[in-house]
Amino acid sequence: MNTIPSSSSGARLEFSNIRKSFSDTVSVEADRLIIEPGSLTVLLGRSGCGKTTLLNLAAGLDFPDQGNVSYDNQVLQGPAPSTALIFQTHNLFPWMTAEENVAFPLRNQGMVRVEALEHAKQYLKQVGLESFAGHKPSQLSGGMRQRITLARTIATKPRLLLLDEPFSALDMQTRRMMQRYLLRVWSDSAATILMITHDLHEALMLADRIALMASSPNGHIAEILDIELDRPRNPENQSFRVIQQQLDRFLEHETLLAEHAPILEATDQTNHL
Repeated sequence: MNTIPSSSSGARLEFSNIRKSFSDTVSVEADRLIIEPGSLTVLLGRSGCGKTTLLNLAAGLDFPDQGNVSYDNQVLQGPAPSTALIFQTHNLFPWMTAEENVAFPLRNQGMVRVEALEHAKQYLKQVGLESFAGHKPSQLSGGMRQRITLARTIATKPRLLLLDEPFSALDMQTRRMMQRYLLRVWSDSAATILMITHDLHEALMLADRIALMASSPNGHIAEILDIELDRPRNPENQSFRVIQQQLDRFLEHETLLAEHAPILEATDQTNHL
């Protein structure tokens, strides 16, 4: 078998009037955020602004206290259909080879072993690891293990792919390479992608849209930027630099707010004594 079956079109995701609280404190709110089918949207913001909470809501792993999350215009009541998640850790089976790891979800879907392994080789080729099909995770680098994770995930042909800082543990060069593989896989699969990152350069290299998340007075979407830059993107491009400076100012402002918040809170409590 020489070709990989194409996936169906990406899913449409919508957050409407979302409020989610933990321990009587609002963790995150999103009045309206629409993730269009086949798009690549990045949630960018400092730690604690609610990015992972939104991702869990999108996956149907958690539920809002108020509002709805809709998947293809249907309110989520449980784990979202045709959805896959990739985290910072690879979660590969250490006793399986690369091709066996990629074939595993295909076997679970009822595909016979020979056919599943043949498909697995094609997905490994897509991320440049066809020569390492017989290697186990312990024999591979961190970047290679994460590429296998990407191949295994795409093998399930998800319509929605949720990424929680999947490249943050990698060195810069490997991270840049993984970004290129992700764009290639995204282009081939037509999946909708919602991704979390703290890295503004990564956000700019990948995203169609960037949702800037602020953390004060609670986690919320402060602004949405449409990134109308041609791919492949050149960090030396003037338009790229202008947007990068805008993002840098936003994150710097958020960091300063976080540093000053405890001082302002203590001052306010003192004034009320």
